[in-house]
This record gives sequence, structure tokens and C-alpha cells, in this order.
Amino acid sequence: MNVHKRLFVFLASSALLCGLAAGNGAAHADVDASTKQALGIDVSNHNGPVDFKAVKKDGRDFAFVLATDGSSFRSELFDRQYRGASKAGLFRGAYHFARPDSSASKQANHFLKTVNYRNDGKSLPPVLDMEANPANPNGSTCYGLNHKQMKAWIRDFLGKVKKTTKRDAIIYTSPVFWQECTGNSKAFKDNPLWIAQWGVGKPDKIGGWPDYTFWQYSESGHVDGVKRKVDVNRFNGGVAKLGKLAQG
Repeated sequence: MNVHKRLFVFLASSALLCGLAAGNGAAHADVDASTKQALGIDVSNHNGPVDFKAVKKDGRDFAFVLATDGSSFRSELFDRQYRGASKAGLFRGAYHFARPDSSASKQANHFLKTVNYRNDGKSLPPVLDMEANPANPNGSTCYGLNHKQMKAWIRDFLGKVKKTTKRDAIIYTSPVFWQECTGNSKAFKDNPLWIAQWGVGKPDKIGGWPDYTFWQYSESGHVDGVKRKVDVNRFNGGVAKLGKLAQG
């Protein structure tokens, strides 16, 4: 995600790093121009205020917004960004940056209280952001948890979200994190996958998922309405299919 995107650089191979440098520019512009897939962005407090009407005019269909991080952090821009996306006519979703070294239940409650999710036909399923430990990217990548413990943590968080919202949360992750920290678990393939993999023509298949639902294909996109470089994403389908996902 925007807040922690540099972590994937620590985890990526040198080949992927080269791909990031080469693949974030004109190649992705060509993809956007030729595809009928719905396009979107994800933002956090680090992006500052966003003009979502301009984002919409620039051909984007959805936006994900950071709501919470860990057990206590709440983005001060969440309400403004989340409501702004909806008012501009975008499908919107909220995400939680996971810290699996503390209670999954407590973090889920914090996230759910902040978002106050409503199945209104405009809101995408809640998102659990699973990525490397930002405090120590070269060491405790998996927060000191083994595969069994990590899967149990994810299961607890997703279960709380499902019980409260009646929705299967989207899982955001990278191939490196999922393989290293869950052992490439296939236990969550019923949850929509949002995969982060940059500078490639097509993302890897992981964890038993037949395909991605969302793909974050670059962390340095240029979109009207966002002052800084922004994460850009593709939905594996058109706007009508995206609407069905929002409706549940």
C-alpha cells in the first residue's frame, strides 16, 4: 500500500527491481489505454487530500482508502477520502494494515468501528492488508510468526469481519510475503485476492487462487487529482462486474 510500498523493494529480487524501473511508465499507459478492465487507485494519509472528481474524470472507477493500522492508528484523512470517493461516483473500499504481532480480534474491532461498513452497493468488501513488517524489513519479515501462527491470525481477523459485515474480506498481499509467511497457503482462496506485483506483464498465481480480483500493478502512477505518485490498480473485470462485487 501507499504507506509501506517501499517494503516490497526490500523483498523483491533484482530482476523485479529492474522491472519496476522499466515497467511503470509507457508500458502501463499502453495497458490502460487498451484494456476494458475497471481501473482504480489506493491512497492513504501520505497522499494528502485527493480530488476524487478529477480522479473519476481521469478514467478511474474505484478507490481504496487506508482506514487503520494495527490496534490504534486511524488515518486522519480516512473520512474525507472515503466519503470523497463515494461522492465523486467511484466505488470505494477501506483497508486495514495488519500487524500480526498483536491481537487479530482487537485490530478487526478497531477497523470495523472506524469504517462502519454498509452494504450500500457502492462499498467494496473490507480489505486486510498483509505485507512485511515495516519495523524490520530485513529481519522479522513475518512478525516472528511461523506459517501456522500466521494463518491462524489471518483466519481470526477474517472471521471477525465476516461475522460483522457478512462479507468475505479482500486479502491484499504480494507473492513474496504470501509464500514466505504463510507457506503459500491455499486456505483463503474463497476470499478475493488483491495482489501487489509491479513491473510484470501478468502477476503470479499464488495460494490456490485461480486468478486475481484486483492487481496493484504500479506504485508510481500519475492520476489527475492526486498530487504525488500513487498506487494504481486493475480490477479483473469491467465496471458492471465491479458493481456486482460491491453489491455482495
